[in-house]
Amino acid sequence: MSFSLKNIFSLLLFFQLCVGNGQTADKIKTAYQTKNGIDKVAFYEKLNLNQKRAYRDFFYLNFPKLSSDEQIKSNKKAIIRYKFALAEVYNIKEDELKSIEVLKEIQNDKDYKLSDSENMNVLVGLQKSYLNLNLYSTVFKINAEIAQLRKKGASFPLWSYNIKSNLYARLFLYDKAIPQLKSEIAELIKNPKRDSLIVPSAYNDLGFYYAMNNQIDSAYHYYTLALQKAETAIKKSDFETYNRLSGVVKGNIAVLKIRQNDYKTAVSLLEEDAAIGIKNNDNNSGTIKSIILLSGCNIHLKNYVEAQKNIAKIEELMPKGISPETKVGYYKAKAELLKFQNNKDEAYAYYEKAFRLSDSINSVKQRLLLAGNDILYQLEQKDNVIEKQQSDIDRKEKGILYIVAMALGIILITTLYYLRNSRKKRKEIEQKNNLISAKNDTIKESLAEKEMLLKEIHHRVKNNLQIISGILELQNLNISDENAKIILKEGQARIQSIALIHKTLYQSENFSKVPFQSYLTELVQAIQDTYRNAQLKIDTIINANAIELSINTAIPLSLIINEIVTNCFKHAFIGRNHGTITINLSKEDAIYKLTIHDNGNGLPADFNPKTLHSIGFDLIQGLSRQLEGTFDWKNENGTTITIIFKDTIS
Repeated sequence: MSFSLKNIFSLLLFFQLCVGNGQTADKIKTAYQTKNGIDKVAFYEKLNLNQKRAYRDFFYLNFPKLSSDEQIKSNKKAIIRYKFALAEVYNIKEDELKSIEVLKEIQNDKDYKLSDSENMNVLVGLQKSYLNLNLYSTVFKINAEIAQLRKKGASFPLWSYNIKSNLYARLFLYDKAIPQLKSEIAELIKNPKRDSLIVPSAYNDLGFYYAMNNQIDSAYHYYTLALQKAETAIKKSDFETYNRLSGVVKGNIAVLKIRQNDYKTAVSLLEEDAAIGIKNNDNNSGTIKSIILLSGCNIHLKNYVEAQKNIAKIEELMPKGISPETKVGYYKAKAELLKFQNNKDEAYAYYEKAFRLSDSINSVKQRLLLAGNDILYQLEQKDNVIEKQQSDIDRKEKGILYIVAMALGIILITTLYYLRNSRKKRKEIEQKNNLISAKNDTIKESLAEKEMLLKEIHHRVKNNLQIISGILELQNLNISDENAKIILKEGQARIQSIALIHKTLYQSENFSKVPFQSYLTELVQAIQDTYRNAQLKIDTIINANAIELSINTAIPLSLIINEIVTNCFKHAFIGRNHGTITINLSKEDAIYKLTIHDNGNGLPADFNPKTLHSIGFDLIQGLSRQLEGTFDWKNENGTTITIIFKDTIS
């Protein structure tokens, strides 16, 4: 089974959300049902965030029924308190539009004066919902309002400590998310009101961000620190919660092991995590995702019997209900196993199911987004009506104040005469400052929108290229001619090398330049996964630090590197059990030099690419000319290919 970074990211994200509670489901549900009215709200408020997440379906079904409870309806304070809890229930269930609607009702209730603390809770709730809807411009505006309240001394909800770092992570800006989360953790440690679970969870998140930033050693460090903190803080007092968190962190470590091809270690970690999920029986989709990973590891280890057992366990758990995204993962895992069992027709059928369901999920999301925009528009219209009503009241009050001011003006006329000139100048300065500030805000907002659009463009191009690659993979399953299969596989590799360029760009802060050290690391890893040979160990050395190239240069150069490195893996080390490939990309003045060397068998003595009639070498030479570069090769302790070129800016 192939583990793309996109798949691993999704599963890592799942591990971040699976920490459960310290009580059984029956215990919490029974306790809730024994309460009445506002006591049910109080019971819900005392649960920790992970308990609320674990029983999101139960509260989503039962909590809205309290809207007709007479005890709550008879007291304004109780109504507001209930609405805060209801908005959180909707947010945890990911029904963001309902959550926003309830919070807006609280915000626009003119019969109730919100305290600074309550106003903070409204803003934080809106912030979470708009963030989940990817409405980042609105999140930025709310962040500014929150900052003003914090300056006034309003307390910030403890479990919302990571909103800023989470926002950076959503935008794939892990270099910014990491220091931001570290500063948030430092504030948590100073806060005596924190609960015992929050710091270990935060270190787990920090490990996740390092993992997504390809800083593996740091990721391991913080995952280990999360386990240590959890053992000290909660193991004795709440072993079940500790056990769940331990499973989550070990699941995250398992994903790192998968990325390092250490499938045996990953299997033991995933088995422990899956066992915890099956025992607690409160996150069926999460448990199945863990077993999907486990199946992939067993396929890589050629433990097909164990992989079959994993698939059987998934099929046993599926009737209890899973998300459509999880079902897509199951179809792909099933198809991978069938492919390795040489059941290509059935494998193709499951790949097709996965493709169709994934397409259906995207269509549903688009419809929900359109519906969401319509509801958000209606909410804004309601806000406008309320603002107009308030404006009418303000005008009447201003009329009364005007009469009083006229009376006072007769008394103060002499004083105002002397102050008028200085006041007029001060007002002009304030107006100019406000105008400059408004223009700056508009410029910042416009820049942010353009950055988001560029990121989306690169993201969509990458997705479209991956769809083409997937179609080629499906076509490959139905072809028996081995030469044709090889040609399709090479075509896929070339498409993936271009898709990787666009992925690197949308994860980068600079959308016009491709950072080649990280790009080459990921490209070579993908080629190595494709041509992996258990009897041959190939080491790769990449030196391209500080080299950034425009997309017009990066795409042909990536195709050249893909062709050369692929040839190294396929042909350079035949009859050997070890080899090394070295890639150097350097710059002197405006000239770039690419050197790729392998210590393999070398090229034939009569090798001449001009008479070879090879598609690969024709492509390398043609793309070198496109870069206005030179192409050279030599046999010396293996093969060395050198390409000298310039960066094409436009």
